[in-house]
Amino acid sequence: MSTDVLRLWQLISPALPVGAFHYSQGLEQAVQRGWVADADHAYDWIRGVLVNVVTWVDLPLVKRAYEAWKGSDEADLDRWNGISAACRETAELRAEEQQMGAALTRLAGSMDEPLPRQPLGFTAAFAVVAANNNIPLQDAMMGFAWAWCENQTLAAVKLVPLGHHMGQSVLRRLGGELGEMVALADACTDAQIGRTAPGFAMASGAHETQYSRLFRS
Repeated sequence: MSTDVLRLWQLISPALPVGAFHYSQGLEQAVQRGWVADADHAYDWIRGVLVNVVTWVDLPLVKRAYEAWKGSDEADLDRWNGISAACRETAELRAEEQQMGAALTRLAGSMDEPLPRQPLGFTAAFAVVAANNNIPLQDAMMGFAWAWCENQTLAAVKLVPLGHHMGQSVLRRLGGELGEMVALADACTDAQIGRTAPGFAMASGAHETQYSRLFRS
């Protein structure tokens, strides 16, 4: 087995100390409002955000940040990192992007990986670490999408709640669609970056003032 495959597994592992388990990305509020009440609802919600946000924001930005860093173009990396921050509609989503990015860059720095001078959000930091470790771009994009789906599914298991077997069923259904999502993201033009899902943004914004909650977003 090649080292780059092992590095990808490490980068997308739930054990990676970046704090991903703290965040539900508005799913907690969606459950609170009754929008997500069972496994089918959870699948529909997660898939909706995957199709409308991750595919047209995160994955194309992973690609561009990866290529910028591989090309030693820190100015272009900084530009795409700024666009990533601008695509986060709520304070919670912006804080999540910043805090997870800072955690990942600290981790990479502790392992003597080369890093840009400017702070990075999580999307750009993920791309930089993937490029540093010679993880093929398509694999990095697939891994990012998988890790995002896995984290959302784990949040749904806690919040709905779902049994672990049902959660695995949801994750398997999502996993079967990731190839198509990565292909769409790979073909996405610069002008197409920035789609959103209004319900997702509303849930994240409302979560900021939710009285009692398990997750930070």
